[in-house]
Amino acid sequence: MKSLFLITLLIIAISTHNYAQEFARYFTDGSLRVDYMHTANDKIEIISLDELYHEPYWGGSQINLIDTFNYGNYKIEVIDSNSNTLIYSRGYSSLCAEWIFTPEAKTTSRSFSESVVMPFPKNKVKILFYKRQKNQTWQSIFQLIVDPKSYSIIPQQKTKIKSFNIHNSGKSSEKLDLVILAEGYTEGEMQKFMNDAIRFKDTLLSWKPFKQYVNQLNFWVVPTPSPESGTDIPGEGVFVNTIFDSHFYTFGTERYLNTTNNVAVRNAASNAPYDQIYILVNTAKYGGAGIYNYYSICTADHPNSGFVFAHEFGHAFAGLADEYYTSEVAVDGIYDLSVEPWEPNISTLVNFDQKWKALVTPQTPVPTPASETNKNIVGAFEGGGYLAKGIFRPSLDCSMKSIIHNQFCPVCSKAIQDRIKFYLH
Repeated sequence: MKSLFLITLLIIAISTHNYAQEFARYFTDGSLRVDYMHTANDKIEIISLDELYHEPYWGGSQINLIDTFNYGNYKIEVIDSNSNTLIYSRGYSSLCAEWIFTPEAKTTSRSFSESVVMPFPKNKVKILFYKRQKNQTWQSIFQLIVDPKSYSIIPQQKTKIKSFNIHNSGKSSEKLDLVILAEGYTEGEMQKFMNDAIRFKDTLLSWKPFKQYVNQLNFWVVPTPSPESGTDIPGEGVFVNTIFDSHFYTFGTERYLNTTNNVAVRNAASNAPYDQIYILVNTAKYGGAGIYNYYSICTADHPNSGFVFAHEFGHAFAGLADEYYTSEVAVDGIYDLSVEPWEPNISTLVNFDQKWKALVTPQTPVPTPASETNKNIVGAFEGGGYLAKGIFRPSLDCSMKSIIHNQFCPVCSKAIQDRIKFYLH
């Protein structure tokens, strides 16, 4: 038995060494940040290059470089030009992906600043950008050749602020790294921000399934001061001067808190190794947002801010969809009910086998009646993704549906666990 154990350890060591060699073959220290403008309306989308940066940190895995989840409204594929090898890929979403489903997009076009980040390449690479069509197929929309030796790549950080590690579990390449940025905190409120960040870190780590991965997550904070305290509330005529220009009433929805100042956010986040960005806003008003592999944002001082912090992280980190269908939203017509949506916790039942059918017991009816007797089981309950009909959710209730603390359903919990494990190498 001892010999078998030693052989297993040897195999793991060899495998890890080979992956490390593969990373070193294609990448070097730091990360490549590609800033671009995303211009769109409800019919067309155009991407144009803005800036390229060589940033000091790469917070992601050095092993799991190819995306295996197929989540997001967009994805990039990075091809090494010397060998024509796919060396990196990631799915993600953006604010623009939501805006094209608003009434405004039917009458005008808008431009959004966006970024993608990858390990810094050693050789010239081709970056391919894809958009997910409503029928779930991918469409190529842009490609870019990047020479890592080009003088057009900006080598210095635009915003240098000392970051602090408030929860250290180990090497960033082997852990999930979350960076928390201060929004609407003045210089004199930085201690409040640090206390708030620690409070929300503790909240997230108290929720299942995150609590079982306490030693697998790193939390960083970047104390980014604002000239004024708070955030914009346009519907109430409130406008303040803050570092990320955050605001409520995004797309006309009061509670939808967001920012379009992507460059300032990315400049601040570059001060720490990160896999996920969280923007903490210094106000007591209820609100937030979470966009897959893009960022999360929430307010600090509402009684339900702890819930919002975890709920929005469910969107941004695990790709979870909203499971509610009665609240006001700014978008319409997102889902094609003839195909399965990409989010792991909603289904049209068109191909339920590829969703969570394996977690449904044989005696459970599908669709599942929304009755008190079924409140603690996994099934397929109609209503989710902002639609009362045609989309189904896994549980009668869940923290992705209602304001209930620490109650991710088994399907949402599994999606979160799968994503955490992706970073633990």
